[in-house]
Amino acid sequence: MTRDKIMSSPQIAGRVRRWHTWPMIREQTVAAHSARVATLYCELWGLPRAEVLYYCLHHDSGELSSGDVPFSAKDLAPQLREAVNHAEAIGRTRIGVTLPELRDKEFKKFKICDLLEMWETGLVEHCMGNTYAIPVIEDTMAAAESIARDLGEWDTLNRWRAKQ
Repeated sequence: MTRDKIMSSPQIAGRVRRWHTWPMIREQTVAAHSARVATLYCELWGLPRAEVLYYCLHHDSGELSSGDVPFSAKDLAPQLREAVNHAEAIGRTRIGVTLPELRDKEFKKFKICDLLEMWETGLVEHCMGNTYAIPVIEDTMAAAESIARDLGEWDTLNRWRAKQ
């Protein structure tokens, strides 16, 4: 197996580890994260257009080339965000993934689901005894609530959260 074959494998892209800079008890892969993001979208808003599902399933595929750089690091250094986004785009190209353009509302709903998946991961970690998950739980829900409020989806988020 050559480096080029590995770096152009969609199957390997799903095996990239997330949370490598945060103390976590269990390991999570890009594939597990992405599948849950897609499922959350369906749970909250029903079955979306195929392009939205494809986006949910492949939004982090480029991390095979860039790694899972935490959003907090990108927030600290906008140049890093730009470089990582470029590396992820190259990574997606290598594996043959072109992310579709989403409508603004669809993208915001996707972002809520991306954050809710991280919130759920934090909850599981916390239930297993990882107190380092508390900031993950608090920060991701606050961000999801902010987007939901702006989008007019506050009630949808609260109904979903009440079932959890």
